Amino acid sequence: MENQTNMQQKLREFKGLILDADGVWFTGHEERAVLPDGSVVIVKKRHFHDGQGLSFLRALGIKVVFATGEGEPLGSIVDKINKIPSVASGEWAPVALFTGELKKGGKVASLQAWMQRENLSWSDCVYIGDDRTDLEAMIELKKNGGFAVAPANARRVITKIADLVLKEKGGEGAIREFAEMVLDARGIDEATLPAA
Repeated sequence: MENQTNMQQKLREFKGLILDADGVWFTGHEERAVLPDGSVVIVKKRHFHDGQGLSFLRALGIKVVFATGEGEPLGSIVDKINKIPSVASGEWAPVALFTGELKKGGKVASLQAWMQRENLSWSDCVYIGDDRTDLEAMIELKKNGGFAVAPANARRVITKIADLVLKEKGGEGAIREFAEMVLDARGIDEATLPAA
């Protein structure tokens, strides 16, 4: 775990946020629903407080990428997020999504490509991950000066290396908790930010 001074400095200065999906944005549970036409859709639960937390971070100019092996339903959510007026006006950067590309070189290669495109380095980033599939990228991040965060429900393999373990679970307010910590570290009142 990071000492309090280093953690506050990282929370004040980071520019890029890397998020896993299942277990971080979503709870990690899924259900299948049968539609009236007989087709089946996968339903994943998430908390809307996390969406607002993500908006707060984006309003600060923090660039966001989801790195996951699955495309849906996250792809539809990212499309919706990227259609809000703040993105259309160019005020906020669009949220990036790496899915199928993960199979070609793992999360490390995909994230390096994203960072290069966004003019970021590992040391500029925070990674919130919860399970074994996040391990290599989180190790690379930490090795290069980045900051690793785990939601309360993260597996031991991640909590052992995390600089910060949140009190909230993934998909149940962890991103909002993290966003509030960032706002506090930067001395920003959330009431002054857009509620998009």
